[in-house]
Amino acid sequence: MKSFSYKDVFIDGTERPVQKPKNLRRRKKMYSGKKRQTTRKGLIMTDETRQIGFIPMSKNGRRHDKRLLDKVDIIRHIPPEVTIWADTGFQGIDKQHPNTQIPKKGTRKRPLSPEQKQENKIISGIRITVEHAIAGIKCLGCMTQILRNRRPFIDDTFLLLSAGLWNFHLRTA
Repeated sequence: MKSFSYKDVFIDGTERPVQKPKNLRRRKKMYSGKKRQTTRKGLIMTDETRQIGFIPMSKNGRRHDKRLLDKVDIIRHIPPEVTIWADTGFQGIDKQHPNTQIPKKGTRKRPLSPEQKQENKIISGIRITVEHAIAGIKCLGCMTQILRNRRPFIDDTFLLLSAGLWNFHLRTA
């Protein structure tokens, strides 16, 4: 078995627009309130060099990032000495993995202190690598335009091809 050589793993979700289905039930499942359109959502896991290491199958845009991560069940395969960096969409992941860094959330009644804000700024500065990887994937037009092809799993194929091209770009650059 291959040993796990990463020190840090970065996880984030991304959405891509798809054509509205004619069926109202399917349309409601694919509607993302965040993007205000019908989307497919996928998770991306990268390392500190921005290389994409894992992409599970994409699901309907209505699903939450944490729910997708729980369905894939990849967290239990990450050793405890590896730090997981995630955004606030993955609240509760720290109960599954002991070495997790998530920004703190403030509320109206309990706003964040200046120390917590500074800590969140540091976490987001480190987490930017996964955002750069997502931007690298989306520099291809097939990941940002509305997907009108109705073949099954074609959106996952485009996502995998884009990730492969991004990893190839990182190796050659």
